[in-house]
Amino acid sequence: MTTYDAGDVTLERVREYVWEIPREGDMRVPARVLASESLLDEISDDKTLEQLKNSTHLPGIQKYAVCMPDGHQGYGFPVGGVAGIDTENGCISPGAIGYDINCLPGDTDVQLSHGRKLAIEDLRDRFENEKAVVATGDDLVDSEIRLFTESGTKTVYEIETATGCTVEATTDHPFQTPTGMVEVDNLESGDTVDVRPFEGIEHEDPEEFTVLTAEDFADENPQAVRALEKRGLLPLKSTDEKFNHLLKIIGYLLGDGAYAGNGQTWFYGEPGDLDRIREDIRALGFKPSKIYERDRSHEIDGKSFETTEYSFKATARSLRRVFVELGVPEGPKVQSGFTTPGYFSRLTDWQKALFYSAYFGAEMNAPAAQHDKNLYCPKVSQTRTKETVADGRTFFEDMSAFLDDIGIETNSIEEFETDSNREHETVRLRLGVKNNSENLIRFFTQVGYRYHGEKQRKAMKSVQYLRTKEREISRRERIAEEAKTLADGGTATSEIRSQFDINDRFIERSIWSGRSGRPRPGSEFPDYEEFCEETTVNADGTVPTEIVSVREVGEKPVFDIGVSHDAHTFLASGFVVSNCGVRMMKTDLVYDDVKGREEELVDALFANVPSGLGGGGVYEGSKDDVEAILDRGVDWALEHDFAVQSDLDHCEDEGRRPDADPSKVSKKAKDRGKNQVGSLGSGNHFLEVQRVTDLYREDVADEFGLSEDQIVVLIHCGSRGLGHQVCTDYLRKIEQAHEGLLNQLPDRELAAAPAGSQLAEDYYGAMCAAINFAWVNRQLVMHQTRQVFEKLFGLEADEMELLYDVAHNIGKKEVHDVDGEERELYVHRKGATRAFPAGRPELPPAYRDVGQPIIIPGSMGAGSYVLRGGENSLSETFGSTAHGAGRLMSRTQAKQEFWGGDVQDDLREQEHIYVKAQSGATVAEEAPGVYKDVDEVVRVSDALGIGDRVARTFPVCNIKG
Repeated sequence: MTTYDAGDVTLERVREYVWEIPREGDMRVPARVLASESLLDEISDDKTLEQLKNSTHLPGIQKYAVCMPDGHQGYGFPVGGVAGIDTENGCISPGAIGYDINCLPGDTDVQLSHGRKLAIEDLRDRFENEKAVVATGDDLVDSEIRLFTESGTKTVYEIETATGCTVEATTDHPFQTPTGMVEVDNLESGDTVDVRPFEGIEHEDPEEFTVLTAEDFADENPQAVRALEKRGLLPLKSTDEKFNHLLKIIGYLLGDGAYAGNGQTWFYGEPGDLDRIREDIRALGFKPSKIYERDRSHEIDGKSFETTEYSFKATARSLRRVFVELGVPEGPKVQSGFTTPGYFSRLTDWQKALFYSAYFGAEMNAPAAQHDKNLYCPKVSQTRTKETVADGRTFFEDMSAFLDDIGIETNSIEEFETDSNREHETVRLRLGVKNNSENLIRFFTQVGYRYHGEKQRKAMKSVQYLRTKEREISRRERIAEEAKTLADGGTATSEIRSQFDINDRFIERSIWSGRSGRPRPGSEFPDYEEFCEETTVNADGTVPTEIVSVREVGEKPVFDIGVSHDAHTFLASGFVVSNCGVRMMKTDLVYDDVKGREEELVDALFANVPSGLGGGGVYEGSKDDVEAILDRGVDWALEHDFAVQSDLDHCEDEGRRPDADPSKVSKKAKDRGKNQVGSLGSGNHFLEVQRVTDLYREDVADEFGLSEDQIVVLIHCGSRGLGHQVCTDYLRKIEQAHEGLLNQLPDRELAAAPAGSQLAEDYYGAMCAAINFAWVNRQLVMHQTRQVFEKLFGLEADEMELLYDVAHNIGKKEVHDVDGEERELYVHRKGATRAFPAGRPELPPAYRDVGQPIIIPGSMGAGSYVLRGGENSLSETFGSTAHGAGRLMSRTQAKQEFWGGDVQDDLREQEHIYVKAQSGATVAEEAPGVYKDVDEVVRVSDALGIGDRVARTFPVCNIKG
């Protein structure tokens, strides 16, 4: 075969395993793919070749852009891609070093904390201070937004559901389905996605004013005032986060709460709902009691029955006083004369909704059927004395005005005489929400019932029912109009009947007698209660909903966010959507030393090495520690007894990039890294205990200190949130400062800063600092691993020596031969490994005469490899080779194909490999079947002389994030 046809791209065979995309158009150089035909089949199955070809447009690129045998689609630049770009007249590109993201159009609403929503595009300048709502499968939680990306213009697709909800996204964006995340490209009509019908209220910035001051507590015990000041509740401002928690609590307290003696405040409800209130009490800095349970007897109209009452209390007098000052009266509510607090008129709609939704959760009736297909008006009522009825009416008038402001109509306030109690004549007031479908949908999706899960679940079912009903009525309206038009045009009634899937009587009435209003749903349309019985609301408040269409809608600017929560999802228009390196540590153990203790070992490692998305590292340092780590790398770890000198002697660049400039790393990035030092993270990052099974070059293996059956430990992780933030920061800066260069490139994801520009220098300094951080992160993970092996097997530190540590996603200034001339280049390695042969001065003395060790991880069920830099790597690949097996499936597809528990069971039972992870989804994402054949990747690397096989290892046990 002399050519390979990959659709729009044709590759020409240069020699065995070397394929070239010839230079054409604005390409500055050709592109090369290093692969066997079987690997090329896999590489050409996504956008890898298109991205590789696009990268040849980067200014200053030399010789050719190269794709390693493990290449697959990435962000802008393929993973497994290498490019050498001139440091004088070229550029440096964050996208060509390491970044992956999927996208949504700018007007897509993202659901935020406190019942708010905001277009994703509007999060650009505020995402660091926001929390998105995450559907975890078990609950809805708020999560910090760690990342915002803007990816230029892309083709987007519209997904429409049977309830008429729509969302737009790029073809590779994943959506939650009952079977896991599925990319848009794999969704079609008839499939099911999870949708949260609740939408919330558009965010607006609150007016800042002081709600409470110490002067309001002048008669209070000074100790209580100090307690409130200590907790940030005095002075209390309208813009304080804690004020939002208080608005919810006082709304519920006005309904299902009460004061008692000794400063107690009691709340009543169902256990799960009370837990949510308790979380808000904790957010204020106070400790709520446990939930109490007691059986109670009742008698109504002569009928006796038993109920179980659940409650908890808050015992702080100071907190109770806050509730009172905010408008929850002491004494009997019926005669207290309370009304809407005076500060309410200055609040935003979403803040008012926090209060009212909690009040409705306590006091409003749940959605219910009035007739088979119609719902009652949701109503709320109060009993007042005749002396305070005007205050009650004002309270309801303000409530009605708020609802009217956000487009929700209410009925007139009703007033009823009641049986007066022994002390007062009383009146009952009632306000209802009008029950036409559109109005109810607005009420349930914008306000709803806070702190009452059962009512809120019924509201979500009601929204689905009403939207489905409206869709059916609209369909029947269209049929009626079309039938009447056809009849007026002379078409026979029998022919009209045959054209529509509807009963004959409906067609006849539409043609002859007409109707005064909108048609009703047909008799076959389900009743409300029947629909509710058949509709599932998931534990996280989402509802499985059928897709009716997926269609292309053109090109639009697209954006995305990333959250810190392990679920890694967020809610987009109601739909649930979703740099590193490696080191190997040798030990003096052999396989027989650990055989039979694998489960004990994997449990100990999992307990001692932090993993998963978000925070929690071995070491939580100060600001000065982070600065020192960014500046000095592993030398900092040596000083703090997390390393020994031989670790530095066997690390790329001796564990320190001298070009690092911590001052170019943002405070946001540093804050993200501060508590993540010494943690694996998530995704494909892991720690794996392995045994050496094969030696291919025994002389080199001897130099590396490897022998058959030896136990080694492979650690794959990176610079965590700090490195991601560095890339985010500079992508945004580059997009803003170098728009002209971006407009010259075929893909904005290749955003680059011109060599010599201030941004290029700043980014390079920040990236090198992030590399130092990544080395220290892996060093501390190895330190924890050493401690586990010391405890379980009695090894000393000098019996657990680092073989090598090498970065994967990196850009480095290196000197290479280009057409017979030595030139300094920015060598971009995205998911590729440096692979220098013997003799390069950058290599540590321990390996300068033999060549650099290369570590290529395979999947959990396959082997990994140790290689050494091949003689041809400098001329063929700028001194680079593959960094792993390379993905065949996206993480979304992997979770569809594999079940984490099954993967763990199969590996343990069939291969005697013990795997432990934070979640089954992580195991499924990294299942053996989602990767290319690592044996084939290494065979090609060895055959080309860019990475020589030295040894093969096989997993013993593995921990993942």
